[in-house]
Amino acid sequence: MSGRLRIFCVDDDVMSDVILESVFADEYEVEFFTSAEGCMRRLAAQRPDILLLNVTLPDHDGFALCRELKLRADTAAIPVVFIAHNALPEFRLTGYEAGGEDFIVKPYVIDEVRYQIRCIRDRIEQRELMTQQLASSEELSSLLLSNMDEYAALIKFMRALNESPDAEAVAQAVLGMLHSFRLQGAVQVRMPSLTFTLGDAGRDHPMETGTIAHVAKLDRIFQFKRCSAYNFDHLTVLVNNMPIADADLCGRLRDHLAIGAEMADARIQAMVADQRFRLTQNGIVELLPDIQQTIHDCVTHAELARREAVTQVRELMDQLVISFTPLGLSSELEEEISAMVMEKAQGLIKIFDNTGETTATLGSLEERLRAMLKG
Repeated sequence: MSGRLRIFCVDDDVMSDVILESVFADEYEVEFFTSAEGCMRRLAAQRPDILLLNVTLPDHDGFALCRELKLRADTAAIPVVFIAHNALPEFRLTGYEAGGEDFIVKPYVIDEVRYQIRCIRDRIEQRELMTQQLASSEELSSLLLSNMDEYAALIKFMRALNESPDAEAVAQAVLGMLHSFRLQGAVQVRMPSLTFTLGDAGRDHPMETGTIAHVAKLDRIFQFKRCSAYNFDHLTVLVNNMPIADADLCGRLRDHLAIGAEMADARIQAMVADQRFRLTQNGIVELLPDIQQTIHDCVTHAELARREAVTQVRELMDQLVISFTPLGLSSELEEEISAMVMEKAQGLIKIFDNTGETTATLGSLEERLRAMLKG
């Protein structure tokens, strides 16, 4: 984008104009209007790159003015940023439905205002680039074919969804389905390690992200004027231009979108499950060397314990024979006592001699873990 951006600010608050002029004067061309009428007269001769619009003007409702501008071919593409004393969910929904880009909330936080306008400037550049790409790409423009059958569009979406390798591709497939139905909107994907919003305005657009954060807590299917939302565990689809004037078409599209959103959510759920399985596999791979080392250590320790037990028994028997001499026991009694001691000693040795059982148990565990790795 060449040259400095031009900003129109429509606000009857003089102090607000002074503050915004100090914020933007060095970087942008700024013009101020205290009424909607004055701004409309100026628009006949000059169009701004960005329009800052107070939602409560003395001569006009800011949301209504935005809708008027979006219906005009010469002003529809101008990004509108609403100025308000609050940004409650109902304000954001109304602003999103009217076609707004974002909200600037009074009292101003200067750094936030600069950042918001800078982001809008970046999106304007992205849109210009996207427009050029769309004009030269037959593949993307085919998404907007007006004669595409609704069911064919849904089948095409199912095919694209089945071939989607990741969450980004799923979101792109959902947007493609919206375009096939001549709809505009956004989709938000929510995964344990990743949450993002993708729409016609780009990635993580503030108005779309903020609106979805509100509607995602509402009913499974939610309708507000021309906006509709389809909420599932891992995914929300938001549409801002439902054809409510055509009740039959609107009803069919709601059904198609509900089916498509549920299928996309199922695809994301499968991806989440696959991620968890891979994490489990990695954990098992890391665990196997420890199991192998444990088996080796158990075998070694058991063998040492068995040898020590045998040595102790031999020493015990030798000491027992020596102890019999001064006692004057008969040979029969000595043999009986020796046999009893030997029997108990052999029992103790067997307690230590459990190497085979332990090795078999741990080996079975290792084989089961290896089987899990193979799926």
